[in-house]
Amino acid sequence: MSEIALRLITALTIVATSVFATGGCSPQEQIEKQGALKVVASIGPLAMIAREVAGDDATVQQLIRNGDPHHFAPKVSDRLNLEAAQLVVWMGPPMESVLARQMALVPAERQLVLLADETAYEYEGAEPTDPHLWLRPRNAAVMAAMIATRLASADPDNAVHYRQRARDFSRAMSNLQKVQDRALWAYKDAPIVTTHQAYSHFFGAAGVEVESLAGSADHQHGARTLVQKRRKSEGDQSEGAVAGCLFGEAPANDRDRQTAANLNLGYQALDPLGVYLPGSAGYRDLMEKLLADARLCLARIPDRSE
Repeated sequence: MSEIALRLITALTIVATSVFATGGCSPQEQIEKQGALKVVASIGPLAMIAREVAGDDATVQQLIRNGDPHHFAPKVSDRLNLEAAQLVVWMGPPMESVLARQMALVPAERQLVLLADETAYEYEGAEPTDPHLWLRPRNAAVMAAMIATRLASADPDNAVHYRQRARDFSRAMSNLQKVQDRALWAYKDAPIVTTHQAYSHFFGAAGVEVESLAGSADHQHGARTLVQKRRKSEGDQSEGAVAGCLFGEAPANDRDRQTAANLNLGYQALDPLGVYLPGSAGYRDLMEKLLADARLCLARIPDRSE
């Protein structure tokens, strides 16, 4: 059997299974027939936010549990889950570029692309094209509001519950953002270098300047220049002093550790996707763990808030 024929049979099987599972019903008819509305969220942080809004009125399943979301290719079982869901929540092609090919087969009314309206989010202090927007609690609140709107449309009987939970989440995120910003602001003059541009969303809201080693040679040169400039302005003559931090992606690795040593920076790995958190962890747990891990390195830098 040729590869083209095999792909055609697989595609027809997925469609047939999906039609059989849903019976050609509308989202509301599926809910009445099968019970709670089914939501699929692409990555862990989005699943956490969606669960905050869904409560007990909808089930939320996380699609990508291991591997890089940028390169995740869904298996047949993943495709069946996408086809059976009343709503699929994902960031969009800038984040899940390979998944985008499969999502092109999912009807627009059954998917929520959170990056479809980039003007809804805050980018101050962050890379303007970086898609890791959930690393800022106020942006997470925006996502929750978008999810609530779509859930309310698909499940009008529980619309008031979805919207109320989104409002409660928004208030909680406003407070969490203040706590996070206060904790990080004391280090706004310290050299903060990262291996990934995503962390600019986490630090930027507090006015902490971040230079990334990722991407172009200009970024790498900027990171080294920042460290050298700060050391010179502070008159730091001690080669062994830790003047700042390098943050890399979890798990910790020797390459990043050596890079930090070469720059005379402290080093700490961060987990922006919550991969190493317990399955029961929520969005607040994710952000509190990121802050706690960041402070393991930041605490070694002299407090510059005074």
